[in-house]
Amino acid sequence: MSIKDACDKLAATIQNELVQTRADMGELGQDLTERINGVADRVKDLDSKVSTRFMMVELKLANMQETQKGMQDSMRAMQESQKTMQESQKTMQDSMHAMQTTQLEMMSVLVAIQRKLDVN
Repeated sequence: MSIKDACDKLAATIQNELVQTRADMGELGQDLTERINGVADRVKDLDSKVSTRFMMVELKLANMQETQKGMQDSMRAMQESQKTMQESQKTMQDSMHAMQTTQLEMMSVLVAIQRKLDVN
């Protein structure tokens, strides 16, 4: 084999290896691109799930805040009702005290009449 044939063979081998290396690199690049796209799709799915969960949590929080507001309104109404009842109770106690005072005065008048009748 001559030097020219050896050089041609070497050049062909190098060229074939270069072509194969480029093909391998293209294939690896394609695999890497597919993997990156797969990861991106999974990230999008996770982002979608997280967004959905956050919306659900926000809705639950809004519902809880509305419920809490309703409960606070009910509590205020109950406190006002209790205050009204306490005022009514105080009024009733004052009326009862006035009635007792009136009964005591009537009793004093009746005792005074009884004494006058006993004296006569």
